[in-house]
Amino acid sequence: MINIKNFLVTVILISLLLINGCASNEIDNLESSKTRLKGEISVWAEIPVGLTEKQSAYFQEIVSDSTMQFHKLNPDVTISLKFVLPDEQLSEFSREIARGAGPDIFSVSLTHDKIASLIRLGYLNSVDEEDFDLSQFRREALQRVSYDDQIYAIPVRLGTQVLCYNKNKVKEVPKTLDELILQARRGYSVGLLSDFSTNFWGIGAFGGQLFDQSGRMVLGENQGWVQWMQWLKNAQNEPNFYLIEDIDTLKEAFIQGRLTYTACSSGWLPLLSEALGANNLGLALLPGRENQPATPPLWTVGFIFNRASSENQHQLALKLAQFSTNAQYQQQLQVKAAFLIPVNKNAKVDASLFPKQAVLFEQSQTGIIVSLDQLEKNKAIFEYGSVLYHQVMAGEMTPEEAALKIQQAVSNQLN
Repeated sequence: MINIKNFLVTVILISLLLINGCASNEIDNLESSKTRLKGEISVWAEIPVGLTEKQSAYFQEIVSDSTMQFHKLNPDVTISLKFVLPDEQLSEFSREIARGAGPDIFSVSLTHDKIASLIRLGYLNSVDEEDFDLSQFRREALQRVSYDDQIYAIPVRLGTQVLCYNKNKVKEVPKTLDELILQARRGYSVGLLSDFSTNFWGIGAFGGQLFDQSGRMVLGENQGWVQWMQWLKNAQNEPNFYLIEDIDTLKEAFIQGRLTYTACSSGWLPLLSEALGANNLGLALLPGRENQPATPPLWTVGFIFNRASSENQHQLALKLAQFSTNAQYQQQLQVKAAFLIPVNKNAKVDASLFPKQAVLFEQSQTGIIVSLDQLEKNKAIFEYGSVLYHQVMAGEMTPEEAALKIQQAVSNQLN
């Protein structure tokens, strides 16, 4: 016979367990709904300058794949993605924001001085540690996106310059500027873009600096720029050494094999690799001097955030930026984007698997950084420096006279 008392106890225990289980499931569902990302955001991505139609399509594929991966992890987030040409991006962005529209997040080159004007107009959201774990980024990358000691962009990738060479012609790559001259004398032709900002990488080899520790421009106060310009003037008189003012002419000469070496921007590498063949394009550190490496500019592509976005849209945009810059995803990108320089300091570059990225990464360690506010404050000085540089190269002025004029211009600006 069934023991009624035991039976009732068993029923009660089972009922309590079921109630607790249901309550637990409801709590789990509630917590899940709280943490699940929901909403819709608009994303713009600038197409890098200088890509062929095929390369542009591949770039768009990589970016689209990134947003799709984020959507798979967050299925309740809808992403509207638009690609913008380089000559359209910030003008259209400004117009859209001015009328309370535009993307929530925009991946764009931060070399544009217009970024600073967007900040001053109040169009961009700043980013701080409460919004984002900024400690994961390389110090240089964060310095590049700062304005008045605040962060106004999340760095996505870095760019710099390296020495490009044709592997079919070169047996031993020059490590110093003297060795580069010797190779030119032996018939290995060298072509450099003759431009103030692009052809700036040699000042560090002579101990020069652009800014001091306080961020003040000191270009004309030391001998680095003077000695570098003098080296360039002497080099252009060497056989097989050319200073070329037109960027397309320089690229074409290198692609056709008329030049063995050139100092190339990482942004050129997709084009050069496709034209020469990936196995024929060699990358090396820019030549410096003993214990004084070359110091090329360090460029940044970063995410900027629309001040007009709602709080939820802004948080979703930050989550997308976090996904695109975490160490694991940045390492995955090395397989697809052969010339990516990671911004995440925890992303490793395996030289045995990715030798070209390893060269770019190593070269970026000595790069010159210009923050957003330094770019804005010194815009007129940079433009004046370009004029002086060309006068020196044309023999109309000595390097010493140019340095003095730069120094005077900086002093006048401060006063």
